[in-house]
Amino acid sequence: MASPIELVGEALQTYWLSPLSLSVLAVCGASFGTLLYVFLTNARNAKLRVSLLTGLYALSIFFWAFVAASFALCVSQARMVAYARNGVPLAVFGAVVGGLAASSVISLLVWRYGNDAVIRKFSPRNANLREAWLQQYVDLVGEFEGVPRVRVRVVESDDAIAMAVGGRRRTILVSRGLLELLEKDEIETVIAHELMHLKHHDAEFKVFSRVLSRILFFDPFSKFFDPAVHREREYLADEMGGRSTGKPAALASALVKIANRGTPAKATWGLSILGGAGRGIFSRYPPLKERVHRLLLLSDLLSASLPDSAKD
Repeated sequence: MASPIELVGEALQTYWLSPLSLSVLAVCGASFGTLLYVFLTNARNAKLRVSLLTGLYALSIFFWAFVAASFALCVSQARMVAYARNGVPLAVFGAVVGGLAASSVISLLVWRYGNDAVIRKFSPRNANLREAWLQQYVDLVGEFEGVPRVRVRVVESDDAIAMAVGGRRRTILVSRGLLELLEKDEIETVIAHELMHLKHHDAEFKVFSRVLSRILFFDPFSKFFDPAVHREREYLADEMGGRSTGKPAALASALVKIANRGTPAKATWGLSILGGAGRGIFSRYPPLKERVHRLLLLSDLLSASLPDSAKD
């Protein structure tokens, strides 16, 4: 009679050599390849690239949930998987359902409660009378862009912080340091940038991916896709915010001022409009120089599209 270890080994071998489990892996691999190919061949379509990278991130989560569920079933139901007539099909079906269920439950919990935790961490206050115009401006732009009402709250910090927090209580957080650093038109463009994050559900995704990246710390795929998604979402928010206000050059100026202010608190990295000093493919932020270049180019394009009478 086989020992428990031998039985588990036989179950794992039978399972991973079966056409069904290999088919699931093949579908995942083909999906990865297709999404990656479309991503690489659409270098300037920020909106499409965001959708593609989000799909790659979700596929990566399912892949590891499926692998984990498969291993758990092979260990807990080793005799059935190794010897039962329909053992492998049942195990594969269970792993697929288990992977989808685990991904959905984890995603739902993080999506629902993660954003509230961010707000509690920064302990923001309501805007005072001098800052009341911020809420009025957000209400105006939000109505124009079709974004449900968003609250503006102020963080008592000298760091230049601006971030959007989604979830049940959509909020834009700006720090006292940011308000003191920037001119009014620069603040408006920063707020529009954050509002675009809320419009495209980037705010929820930022918190969602930040938590999941800690859960899936071993996943090499998410280590690449997670920062790549964030970089593309920043480009898209820059572009849409610049178009919405008509002042992309003011946003470029704001980004330069924030960068010159110095590295913000580590707690804001990956959440605020500018983060840490990370560079390369593992940075969640695009290069500042490239962001400024794109915004100035957009400014030139918007100016060129104006009639001559509007330029005078």
